Amino acid sequence: MFFVRQKSNQCGLHAIQNLFKSASVTNEEMHAACEYIHTTTGDEVQNHESFGGDWSVSAVIAAIVQRGYTVEPAVSSKSERTWSTTALVELLEDESFRGMIVHQPLARHFTCLRPELVDGVRQLFYVDSQSDGPLRISPRLATRRCLALAYAWEPYVVKGEEMEYVPAVPAVPMVPMVSMVQKNKEDRRPPEDFMTAWYSLGKVESKAP
Repeated sequence: MFFVRQKSNQCGLHAIQNLFKSASVTNEEMHAACEYIHTTTGDEVQNHESFGGDWSVSAVIAAIVQRGYTVEPAVSSKSERTWSTTALVELLEDESFRGMIVHQPLARHFTCLRPELVDGVRQLFYVDSQSDGPLRISPRLATRRCLALAYAWEPYVVKGEEMEYVPAVPAVPMVPMVSMVQKNKEDRRPPEDFMTAWYSLGKVESKAP
């Protein structure tokens, strides 16, 4: 299954990519969404993204809408948290249902719920870019998580055509700086015959009157 693991504070972008099972949406589009918000509302760009990402809900939604998709909140919380759209079980039967972007304000994190075809049946999966991969979840449990105050998931229903597939860029493994420093020291070490002569010279000088 398609899965993008989180890098830096880019959970908003990775939630979008994991939702659509495509890395088509880019950092540049996320920034363009913030610029669009600034142009249309006057709200400053820095209110919707930081240097490393950390995009706002408005920016994440704008980036999806600018790709031609519809986005609708699934939970109303005016007086109490209630489901305000089509039930998840029924959404799974809708071919235009791409999934849900889920904002978790308590954790300041974005994840997603998306349908996957398993043995000919559309099943729901929860995808967190900080986890090891997609996890199957029942529509009932997902709904409860969205409505429970303890979780307070804020889900947004996304509908539209399938996005063109773009493979995820593999994460570049980090090379420990300590190992690089140690290697550089080894590379700069003089030849062994020189070191042997150097140590021998020190012993001779120490015996001198």
